[in-house]
Amino acid sequence: MANHSETEGKPIYKKWWFWAIIIIVIIAIAATQGGTENSTDPTASTGGTTIKTEYNQGEEAILGDGAITVTKVERSQGSEYDKPASGKEYVIVHVKIENKGNDNLSYNPYYFKMQNSQGQQENTTFTTIDQDTALNSGELIPGGTVEGTLVFEETIGDTGLILIYNDNVWSSQELKIKLQ
Repeated sequence: MANHSETEGKPIYKKWWFWAIIIIVIIAIAATQGGTENSTDPTASTGGTTIKTEYNQGEEAILGDGAITVTKVERSQGSEYDKPASGKEYVIVHVKIENKGNDNLSYNPYYFKMQNSQGQQENTTFTTIDQDTALNSGELIPGGTVEGTLVFEETIGDTGLILIYNDNVWSSQELKIKLQ
């Protein structure tokens, strides 16, 4: 008689390669379930509800239980000891964050980025010019509010600046606030 391997005669669902193929198919299906997003659309659909995702300075922007308002934007050449790079200026964004939900809401300056007119998105800049007003990180209880500043280093006079907020690294949903 011929020598048969140990896997011959086993049902197909007991073979390792069968499960490897099943896992690959499941991952492929899950990856395509996210659908396509239109980055130029200022709204997003969630469960049949349309959510506004683009706002103007001064408008209350809502994402989940958080409400963010850009109350003021200043431009600065820095101080004697703290200056931006040549051809750049500090853009100081004053924000107010409110918890409109029933659970605590985390806030953090790292949830914010600035997009310039060239399409570059950058994080906040370390500087001492707003050390008394800088937004720190923490939590807000339901109904709580916090105000603070975020500083970005941008090209002098750039009029196409957009503040971007995303509090969840696992989600592509974000708020965009056009600055004036």
